[in-house]
Amino acid sequence: MGLGDKHQASLITRGLAETARLGVALGADPYTFSGLAGLGDLVATCGLAAVRNHRFGNLLGTGRTVAEAQAQVRQDHRGREVLLVPC
Repeated sequence: MGLGDKHQASLITRGLAETARLGVALGADPYTFSGLAGLGDLVATCGLAAVRNHRFGNLLGTGRTVAEAQAQVRQDHRGREVLLVPC
């Protein structure tokens, strides 16, 4: 996304806080988000360009449609279904 390291860290931190808040509201154990399933997955997804979810999200963030991003990533990726759920 072209952000510097500090901006990326801020965005990841905010993402973790919001994900944890949503998870707890839906009944999850708050400690889940500080382990591999939470922080570990978030760091991998946000920080490693080779991760399919990172590539998929990056394509969406640069204006591609869901269909275009799916065609380019060509792997199963979590999150597509979330995009299709009305908030």
